[in-house]
Amino acid sequence: MRRFAARQRGRPQLNGRTSMAIETILGLIDGISLVAASLVLLFLALKTNMPSLRILSLLLGLFALSHGLYHLFFTLVIGYTARAVLDSLSVIFLVTFAVYFTKKGSLA
Repeated sequence: MRRFAARQRGRPQLNGRTSMAIETILGLIDGISLVAASLVLLFLALKTNMPSLRILSLLLGLFALSHGLYHLFFTLVIGYTARAVLDSLSVIFLVTFAVYFTKKGSLA
């Protein structure tokens, strides 16, 4: 009965090994792409002369770096400790970025 209900919803039948391999690959892709994006933003923060753009790039780059490390560490090494430390750190950077953008950031 359970197998029939799962097929009706359109879920593929994966064993635990295949599901774990897909989660590992997607975690690595998430982590590597976020770390690469953070390097671009941190480079922009170093090279720009506008103070508000420098701070915005730095905060967004630190968010991307901490969140990318969270994905890498959660996938490969430390698991739930990464959730406690790096996830909360990335949220702090993102909220700081949002507050600073509402106060100082402008597109004009």
